[in-house]
Amino acid sequence: MFLAHFNQKRLAVYVQRLFWLSAFTASSSFANSQVFTLGKIQVQAETQSIDAERIDVEQSSEQGASNVGEVIAEVPGVTLQVGGRRAETRANIRGFDSRQVMLYLDGIPIHVPYDGNIDLSRFQLADLSQVEVSKGLGSLLEGPNALGGSINLVTRKPVQAFEGTLDFSMEAGEEGLFKHSQNFQVGSVLNEFFYLQAGISAFDADDFPLSADYQPQSNNGTVYQGEGERLRSGSENLSANLKLGYTPNSTDEYSLSFYRTEGSKESSPYAGTADTVRYWDWPQWDKQSLYYVGYTQFGSGQQAAYIKSRLFYDQFDNALNSYDDSGYSTVTKGYAFRSQYNDQSIGGSLEGGLPIANHLLKAALFVKHDEHKERDNDSDNADLDNRWRTFQAETYALGLEDQIQLSQETRLTLGYRYDHYELTKTDDGNSDTDPKGAQNQGNWQAKLHHRLGNHELLAGVSLKSRFPGMKDQVSYRLGQAIPNLDLQAETALHYEVGMAGQLGNTRYQANLFYADIRDAIETIAVADINDVCGGDTCDQNQNVGSASSKGIELQSMTALSDTLDIAVSYSHVIRDLADKNIVATYSPKNTLNLKLDWYPNQAWHFGLDGHYQSDSETRFDGTRPTDRFSLWNLRAHYRINSQWKSNIVLKNLFDKDYQIAEGDPMPGRTLYANLQYRF
Repeated sequence: MFLAHFNQKRLAVYVQRLFWLSAFTASSSFANSQVFTLGKIQVQAETQSIDAERIDVEQSSEQGASNVGEVIAEVPGVTLQVGGRRAETRANIRGFDSRQVMLYLDGIPIHVPYDGNIDLSRFQLADLSQVEVSKGLGSLLEGPNALGGSINLVTRKPVQAFEGTLDFSMEAGEEGLFKHSQNFQVGSVLNEFFYLQAGISAFDADDFPLSADYQPQSNNGTVYQGEGERLRSGSENLSANLKLGYTPNSTDEYSLSFYRTEGSKESSPYAGTADTVRYWDWPQWDKQSLYYVGYTQFGSGQQAAYIKSRLFYDQFDNALNSYDDSGYSTVTKGYAFRSQYNDQSIGGSLEGGLPIANHLLKAALFVKHDEHKERDNDSDNADLDNRWRTFQAETYALGLEDQIQLSQETRLTLGYRYDHYELTKTDDGNSDTDPKGAQNQGNWQAKLHHRLGNHELLAGVSLKSRFPGMKDQVSYRLGQAIPNLDLQAETALHYEVGMAGQLGNTRYQANLFYADIRDAIETIAVADINDVCGGDTCDQNQNVGSASSKGIELQSMTALSDTLDIAVSYSHVIRDLADKNIVATYSPKNTLNLKLDWYPNQAWHFGLDGHYQSDSETRFDGTRPTDRFSLWNLRAHYRINSQWKSNIVLKNLFDKDYQIAEGDPMPGRTLYANLQYRF
């Protein structure tokens, strides 16, 4: 009995360790789980690696995470940009912002083609199994424009004849309930050839509670945000997913998937003193993807070749309203508007792999067509030109990679990718923004993995690029900016060394990195010669020259006893721009995460989570800084039986008043509760 109890406790500790230090494991920690393997970007990467991390979504949910942004928040080197005028959650990786980080769903690009951004808080967790995060040395076969890395959302796949999950969550502050969600997923392995996965999830959030320490600020004599609840911070979302898969044999697989989310969100008024207050909301935020993924293997064993194919159609429809008044009712002033946007992407990729002796040769072709349409749609203005304006772009890429197994312990990877981009249509009625031809860019990589006993070593260098997006080139930013059709691709030469392994009872990982960035696209102030912005200066995107991103990431996890373990991660990132009058935004130098987990028995699991983040900047000219802050969460998990479990998390335990975007206070102390049933 004692031995059995001891093994169960050790198993719990081991599972937790796999989650926090998943990049260290020598074998997949998600074997026989509901992971949709075809959705992984690197189909051959069955094991974890020191240059990529996979996060188990179920484990993140236990800590109170409810969307993708919260899942990746504690990955070393990742910081979140939350709130601001757009009321979005975006990710920065090692100082690279969300425009420079690609977002995928099962390997399908789903970022908004117009500006390269997407709100991570809109992606709930019900239909996801893993989130993959790659950084500077991620494979070139991920596709173009991943200058600073990528985030891939991997969906679920059934493993039983009939299975499902019912999930209910709610969150409350001192004034009561302000958010709730419901999720239902069902899957079936129909027979030896077909499987089906489907689900629906919804959430509804009202205004969240502010910290009791929040102090209202006067902006030119007016207080726009008082104590209590954050004004107009609500949102709602309804998502549905469907996947049909075909497995003709033990190696091949083909799937057709559909994903759709419909929602709306409010945007809280600016609550600081350094900016103008605007009244925005998004009455529509709808996104859908239809995509096919297939994998065909030729031969068997280690000499098997393969072809992996992807086809996709992705669509994004949204509306943005800007009002004159705090009642969000009139649109009469020059800065007020009602705008509609329609973005769509269609494309695909074809990847092949061929083993020859100690080489695994790979080639991948990428094709993508992007279209952005926009119009002003103010029905109160009869003179308004509300026709759709259309912008289009084409992207093509061809990548090659050779994985050379130099010995049983050593692997060398060499890669090259050639990218082609052209802005083909700019329908805004201004000849100054006519397309100016295509751009081409070469990318290359060399990295070495070596295993030394219980340790893995990594060293590599990689040149990556990102072409300017449509918004970078042609947007007037509501009369505040001048377009720049001469923008060129920005590039980053990444250098990285790393080491991971086990020392006694402690597992560790350390990564040291440096990125030399050239032709970096940044927003600067220029003279308003033609009175475009109605003042002395305008904003404009320019290739301002060189920049750098450098730092270190450290992780460790120690099993203090059979039932107690501790995990610590720290990242130090320095982002420097050549122009010393420009500062990096949403790029804190220091972040620290601490996790303490206690497993007193098979049913209960308790945890304490700490997060520290140093000060950062909201605006490129350094006029809107935010202070450093630290947060603590206290959680309890109870497994009622083999089918039912519950989670309770007391978030922001000490009711800290903090901001990530200046002028946008974050939630105070809240209580999150979740109940899940599996069948």
